[in-house]
Amino acid sequence: MIRTVLGLGNPGRQYQNNRHNFGHMFIDRTIERLNLTIKPAKGAYSFAEARLLDQTVILCKNATFMNNSGVAASQILTRFGHQPGEMLVIYDDIDLPLGKMRLREKGSAGGHRGLRSIVEMLKTNDIPRLRLGIGPQTEGLPSEDFVLDDFRSAEKELVAAVLDQSYECLQAILQNDIRPAMERFNRSDLRIPEGGNEYHPDTIQQSIILT
Repeated sequence: MIRTVLGLGNPGRQYQNNRHNFGHMFIDRTIERLNLTIKPAKGAYSFAEARLLDQTVILCKNATFMNNSGVAASQILTRFGHQPGEMLVIYDDIDLPLGKMRLREKGSAGGHRGLRSIVEMLKTNDIPRLRLGIGPQTEGLPSEDFVLDDFRSAEKELVAAVLDQSYECLQAILQNDIRPAMERFNRSDLRIPEGGNEYHPDTIQQSIILT
């Protein structure tokens, strides 16, 4: 059962629209959707308490920089008495194209330094995670610079669609657990229509999802 959601990013106004802050964007959009207010904690995170599908869910953002996200994760689990397997971590993935997501029950951190910090601090790989694609990487631009770039204006509608679908994914997890949600949302593909060069709310297409 998921009881905590931790969206990863970097603190500070200058980072808030970066690709690397996709996890923070999810928390911000969800809090806005639910008409909540996020509160700073006495520690390395901020949080809001939400009621979703008659369940209490703690929505959190790390107040550390990405590389020290494990400090926030540890403090959150200690404060609320939750286990690592009850925390869903949401973060960006440069290896997935924008419009795709991958939900997993556990696994290695791969190359993501935020999740690596969490795995090392909690001493377990058994941490549910939702990866949101931000690729493809701009040719010739180092990955550390690409992730700290803002999303382009032409991508903003697709970004909003991904955040909306991520919220649907969270609801599905709370309702039916992670594995059924994996079957549904790991097959999703929000994308620009063929022949188009800009994203628009009425033209974003979703591939058929088998449920």
